[in-house]
Amino acid sequence: MKKNKVFSNTESSFKVNELFFSKTDLKGTIINGNDVFYKIAKYSPEELSGSPHNKIRHPDMPRVIFKLLWDFIQNDKPFVGYVKNSAKDGSYYWVFALVIPVYNPKGDKEKYLSIRVKPTSKLFPIIKNLYSKLKEIEKQNNDSMEKSQKELINSLKAMGYSNYESLMIDILLEELRDKDKYLNRELSKEEFSGDFVRFYEIYVKYKKIESLYKSLTKKVNSFIQLEKELENKFKYIYEITDELSLIALNSSVESYKLGSTGASFFIVSSEIKKDSEKIGKLVNGLRKDMKNLLEIVRQSVLYMNTSRLQIFATIYFIEEFVRKNVEEIEKKEKDLENLMDLLMSLRFSASKTIQLSMELDNYLKKTLNYIDEIEGIIKELHYIQLNGLVESARLGEQKFSIIFNQVKELVENTTQLIEEILPMIKHSIKESNEIEYNTNKVRNLIDDMFKLCENELNSLKYNE
Repeated sequence: MKKNKVFSNTESSFKVNELFFSKTDLKGTIINGNDVFYKIAKYSPEELSGSPHNKIRHPDMPRVIFKLLWDFIQNDKPFVGYVKNSAKDGSYYWVFALVIPVYNPKGDKEKYLSIRVKPTSKLFPIIKNLYSKLKEIEKQNNDSMEKSQKELINSLKAMGYSNYESLMIDILLEELRDKDKYLNRELSKEEFSGDFVRFYEIYVKYKKIESLYKSLTKKVNSFIQLEKELENKFKYIYEITDELSLIALNSSVESYKLGSTGASFFIVSSEIKKDSEKIGKLVNGLRKDMKNLLEIVRQSVLYMNTSRLQIFATIYFIEEFVRKNVEEIEKKEKDLENLMDLLMSLRFSASKTIQLSMELDNYLKKTLNYIDEIEGIIKELHYIQLNGLVESARLGEQKFSIIFNQVKELVENTTQLIEEILPMIKHSIKESNEIEYNTNKVRNLIDDMFKLCENELNSLKYNE
């Protein structure tokens, strides 16, 4: 008879510089993992192989988080979050986890890969408290997730996040911020001796990828600041239409009061109204495209930073593979297959980053066109405003002087804003092109490494 696991408050501890992963099929059944995984979970490979991954789930975890996880990965998106697991002896361990789909060379999804490290960010205690609240709600409602899902949404909004994905990106950035010093691995050529000498070429290529990604990550993460700055600056541009419409209306009313004397002012008012309508259409298009642009920025940040964690994992795995100096051909084959899965998951992320950088480039160029057109209309308004001020001075109409000075202020403010925005967008277009170019280089390096691993695997099978 199977004994129920007794859970304790003892922690199954591990170090910040330890990284572990496991693979499951599409139903969540464990295929295998690395040595650190088995050490912390305190199960043997045989005990976990073929078991559902929830075998190591801790009862303190709210069910709604696992629903989120499956929603993400089944829709081909990476999932990032904190998970409390339980070891065989009932002890617990918290992880910061990345779960990603793995695709075969034909592009078919075959399995899922989970990479885990020790949580260290300032967001971790906040999320632990949130989990406790969600779990308590589920307990009170017979494990129903409906109320805990509502609580999760409300809690995210209270924290300033529109959805879980926004929080996920912040968690990822915070956790990676101090992981370089712990997870950066360096191997000497001498360590690749004997049967492992051929893996040195794979390692060197991976270090090139790591170097490329360090540069790429800085570029992509800079788009977060771009997103915030554009959002703030465009708030003013969005208000231009309403301001101009009000000015045009006031001008029309005042010109009507003047009768035939106000005819010239009426013409000017009509021109202001036309320009306000033109800007209104452009602003509506800009607002819609900005929403898409900001979503692409968030997705780019997500995929670029999950790629960094995948790179950490692969180099860590190569180190494990080489230093444990496995002799058994069957174990070597498993390790090589794991390495190839890591490569294919990174290739998917790289392909997604390339696609997003192309979309980013497209939306940035569209934004640039909107700004150029708005700038043209603002120049027209500048001449209208000048003519209006001259006319109001000639007729001694103080009210119109006030109205056209309002237009002048709006024109000057918008012109200054456009002068600030244009260089930012042009620079970002250049950056997105560089991201696309360098990520293509990464993908080519991955393809080279995959062929090297494939050849090595075929060689091992031939020698069996």
